[in-house]
Amino acid sequence: MRRRIIAVIALIPALLFGCAGPTTNTTTQTGNTSSQEVAQEDSTQNSVTLTALQRSDGWNYGGSGSDGFYYVSSSVRDDGSANLMYLDYATMEKIYLCNQPNCNHDTEACTSYLPYSAGGILPCVIGQNLVLVFPGNVHASADTSSTVMPHLEVMGLDGSNRKTTFTFESNQQINRPLVTDGTNIYCELDTATEDGQLKAELVRVNPVTGTKDTLCALNQEWIKGSAGSTIILLNANGCYSSYDPVSGDRKDIVTVDNASVDSLLQGTTLAYKDNGFFCLMDLLSGEKTSLSGFAVPSPEEAFVNLVDADSTHLLIKIETASHQSGSSMEDGYYMITGSSTPQQWTLLYSSGDQDTPFERVTTISSNEYLVISGEETLPDTTANSHYVATGEKQYVIMSQEDYWNSIAPTASSTQ
Repeated sequence: MRRRIIAVIALIPALLFGCAGPTTNTTTQTGNTSSQEVAQEDSTQNSVTLTALQRSDGWNYGGSGSDGFYYVSSSVRDDGSANLMYLDYATMEKIYLCNQPNCNHDTEACTSYLPYSAGGILPCVIGQNLVLVFPGNVHASADTSSTVMPHLEVMGLDGSNRKTTFTFESNQQINRPLVTDGTNIYCELDTATEDGQLKAELVRVNPVTGTKDTLCALNQEWIKGSAGSTIILLNANGCYSSYDPVSGDRKDIVTVDNASVDSLLQGTTLAYKDNGFFCLMDLLSGEKTSLSGFAVPSPEEAFVNLVDADSTHLLIKIETASHQSGSSMEDGYYMITGSSTPQQWTLLYSSGDQDTPFERVTTISSNEYLVISGEETLPDTTANSHYVATGEKQYVIMSQEDYWNSIAPTASSTQ
């Protein structure tokens, strides 16, 4: 599973790094938005419920709506352009987000056409809108004329009325994951300075009105997700903390040694190593569950990578050091729950020459997940593409019980 190694420092009081509360720094990027701006101001006076739009490591699958899933195709043209796709939950059919008959989907005239973006493209469903986030990349090596500026585009859920509502500066980039309250996007905005450093800020952007507020500076800390009305941050000392974007209040949650390796935030569940065992903390209630059936091996014996978690389950990957004969477990994926011993995880598919676990993308009902269950093989592409092409993902809707019990879906249900 993809994990990002991060570097972080100690959390210091809010007064020292300017995180005492939201500050007004609004830039209007559109014309007549006064009534929407008033609505936005009203919404910031009360607590909101926040939802992370990507995994805590920033990995982006796409955007989930009530009836389907929006994602960027893995098929990329030589100029770096791709397409916006839609997966219908009812039929599991994949289609271009385009309503033009006989369209080739390869020019800007097509509503599904996506130009090359050095920082990728993040489809997000926010309220009743589909928002495309072009995050930018200040370290991109490509000629700046070949990529779009970092910006936001808004459209209807059917792809109609697509328009740019906010454009960032060329020396700026958005770091993920992003968080939303159903109206606004909360994210880390990095600005490259003349001395080659990055100035990081937590900002709130309304993608419909094209307004932006700076909430506070981020000094060696990163957004990892959300819980209730708070944004969850991780700093360089391994300290997880909650930040309320309305009041500006901050509270420390827990400090984890070697947090970039030994912790994982999935939804509102924080999995982390504590006193030789993994535990699961519900960030909404503060309740902590110890997974006492598995003593975490030393790094000399095996490397343990945290892959997925919910309130009662933890999926891990074991890689033994030098495959020594004394290791108690074979390499592979394992599920841990409660005081039970780890059970081998068999929901795997081949990606290149690697066994890859099924990937839980999103919850689509009270008892079902959308899951990546495989990938197709793409034809060879030329070396001129800006991206490394990967196979189109195959999706399946699984019951939550089957997923956590590693019960494979039938072949006919995979798309």
